[in-house]
Amino acid sequence: MNRMSRHLNVTEQANLTNLKIMDNSGKPQWFTVLGWLLTALAFTGNIFIIILIASKTRLQRITNWFLLSLSVADLGVSLSLYPGLYFCLPNVENGCHYILLAIFQWVFLYASVTNLCVLTLDRYMAIVKPFVYASFMSKNCVLALISMAWILPFVAGFVPLTLIQTKDGIRYFTFVAAIVFELIPWVSLLLTTIQLLFIARKHVRERSAVVKQLRYNDSTTTGTENTPPLRQGNRARNSIAFIVFVVTFYILCYSLTAVKSVCNFLPFCPTASDNVEQAQQLLLIANSAFNPLVYGLLKQDIKREISKLVHCGCFKRQLSSFQMEQRC
Repeated sequence: MNRMSRHLNVTEQANLTNLKIMDNSGKPQWFTVLGWLLTALAFTGNIFIIILIASKTRLQRITNWFLLSLSVADLGVSLSLYPGLYFCLPNVENGCHYILLAIFQWVFLYASVTNLCVLTLDRYMAIVKPFVYASFMSKNCVLALISMAWILPFVAGFVPLTLIQTKDGIRYFTFVAAIVFELIPWVSLLLTTIQLLFIARKHVRERSAVVKQLRYNDSTTTGTENTPPLRQGNRARNSIAFIVFVVTFYILCYSLTAVKSVCNFLPFCPTASDNVEQAQQLLLIANSAFNPLVYGLLKQDIKREISKLVHCGCFKRQLSSFQMEQRC
């Protein structure tokens, strides 16, 4: 009886703190398969990015340190969200501390959001205010931003458990946390993405004007593509495309979570159905799985290192086959 009462109290506290544990028992098979597939993609992709940046000196630049921190947060999401629910819930009565699990789930989810905000700030400053960025973004500034991106989610995750004892206190704190970590980042990143798209459009027009001017001056096509203004414009456009894709997918994946957070504090909102809960889980995991793919496809320095690894692997296989043929 005592265990059951503690179980109910903890469940009530979880609902109050918006750290809702979603039971996976009785879910359709496609949901289980898709959940594990996205988890595997998120885990392998983020592990690969972390190892690649940590092991390649050429990749250890300011922006990539933010990418590394974001990949660590997404790795935490992949390890805690679906596997934690899958293995923890069946063992609640055997000592699985699922409130602690829920806290770490939201800590990593919020850390993913804050690290994305820091990464977007880095790219926004580099594109819009390049001279300010050059003097502002020092090593100490990078360390401070990354530290802040991790400290704030941990504070938001553990304060309700350790310092707030009343239901109303937890509810008010959850309301503030939802605004700070879900609604404000969602709206801010949406507006930033729109502005970056306008900047990209402006860069395309400027590039077209430069090309026309150079062709008017009888420049060759090769010379046109290699001129410094165009190379700089290409780098800016690639940087914009990279961050726009990452932020856009975040906005799509976290839209449902943002709507649910608002509905938690509106009396006329209906209770979320099981389908909504399933969709929320899959979207949150999909966001962490999608990010490494964008890095590999749109981040030029990472794409270059991946190409080198692929070509090196192909060369080694060809060399091994040639040596085997020589022996035969």
